[in-house]
Amino acid sequence: MLLSASTLLLSRVESARALPLAPLGPPVRQPSSTGKRTGLSDAQALEVLARSLSEGRYFVNAEGMPTELFADDCRFRDPTNDIVGLKRYVTALGLLFEPASSDVQLLDIAVSAPRQVTARWTLGCYLKLPWHPYVPPFEGKAVYTLNDEGLVVLQDESWSISPLEALRETFTPTQGPSL
Repeated sequence: MLLSASTLLLSRVESARALPLAPLGPPVRQPSSTGKRTGLSDAQALEVLARSLSEGRYFVNAEGMPTELFADDCRFRDPTNDIVGLKRYVTALGLLFEPASSDVQLLDIAVSAPRQVTARWTLGCYLKLPWHPYVPPFEGKAVYTLNDEGLVVLQDESWSISPLEALRETFTPTQGPSL
């Protein structure tokens, strides 16, 4: 069977979209973990998320991640990444950010629809790359979709900076506030 050049190119483009940016391994469906906080109302899920963002700073500190509120096979989508699996996302957070010199500030959070919570935040960070790039604070929005058990199945983010700007900041050695 002969493949046309356009079919082969399309196949390679689709494969490239599926490649992770960090060494996270292939998506793995994990069995449901014990310790999940199921049965929470939208308002209760909002409280856990608000505390985890403001106190745990989980966007930049993997240890602050409220894993008990997220389904093991949840999806995390932002303008530069699309990760499926709680374990893979927590691993990515741990590999990416310098928690001691990065910060996230919760601006507001609300139940925006049934089974949906929306948070607005600012984030500024140093990345754990050899050249320690600094990403100046930018504003973002995370929309959390909850399943019938009250667990987050989708965290969908949008940012005030473009994906190109985010990648440029990542790969440009910069001088930010002192570490």
